[in-house]
Amino acid sequence: MIDDRTKAQRADEEAAAWYAKLSAGRVGNDELARFFDWRSQTLNDAAYSRIEGLTTATRALADDPRLQALASQALERPREAQVRSRRVVTLSLGAGAIMAAVAASFVFVHPGEQTYRTALGERRAISLEDGSSVALNTQSQVRVRYSKDRRDLVLDKGQALFSVAHDRGRPFVVKAGDTAVLATGTRFEVYRKADEVDVTLAEGRVEVSKTRSKAPPVVLSAGQRLAVTPRATTPVRSVDVAAATGWTNGRLIFRDAPLAEAVAEVNRYSRRRIELSPDAPATQRVNGVFDAGDTEAFVEGVTMLLGLRATRQDGGVTRLSRQAG
Repeated sequence: MIDDRTKAQRADEEAAAWYAKLSAGRVGNDELARFFDWRSQTLNDAAYSRIEGLTTATRALADDPRLQALASQALERPREAQVRSRRVVTLSLGAGAIMAAVAASFVFVHPGEQTYRTALGERRAISLEDGSSVALNTQSQVRVRYSKDRRDLVLDKGQALFSVAHDRGRPFVVKAGDTAVLATGTRFEVYRKADEVDVTLAEGRVEVSKTRSKAPPVVLSAGQRLAVTPRATTPVRSVDVAAATGWTNGRLIFRDAPLAEAVAEVNRYSRRRIELSPDAPATQRVNGVFDAGDTEAFVEGVTMLLGLRATRQDGGVTRLSRQAG
């Protein structure tokens, strides 16, 4: 019979493996479903939360010279000493993880506000202490602060999909600029753009309001989207939820999207940029499914389907224009 210690060790090992896999990106639907099924177990959830806590500490304290020195010393120890504990080996994700382990006490003694962010082309799956989860898209940042009676999150930039655990006694509120989204048990996306905030509801029900307005909140139903700008709130419209949230699986799904809009979306995931020449058909519709970050595949697809010409320029820029003649 497996004892509790062995179960905990196995959970730690599996958590480390899942974290490495999810951090690498390109996780399909089936694999993501297996992850959430695995995460539904209390022991596994606790193990994965510890991994996330360690990596959060790494980002916050990686520049501390004292921790860098300790990490260097740890990495110089004989290999035999490291093999003594399989759990330590499994959780050793390089010098950064060692620094995180050293700094873990600072994180858990003063939990406060947790900040999660992604770099260009990166996606992250974040599990919160109440069973809720956040899928964070490229170049995004979200701050999380939980208390005994509230669950407050702030999307500073970018895009995130929130899957909310039901807890009527603790409102789950996401703020993005002047826009606030109140949810109970539901799944919704918030995309904070330069001049507007888009809220898309996948499941359940949410209330969207402007924090500086006395207007009543707008209630969304599944499959609806609301765009909020500093000056106005646009009418609610229906959207294809699968297409809107395809990025969570590393896919960009375009269905009758204007070329200019599709190009702007593709550019979010790669340093290789696409530009449209003045004569390019910016409003022509694009349909297709592309891997996020695969700029070349998108260029090949639209040049063939729309009859465009692609010209490579300096600085990794590809310019799209109409074919001559």
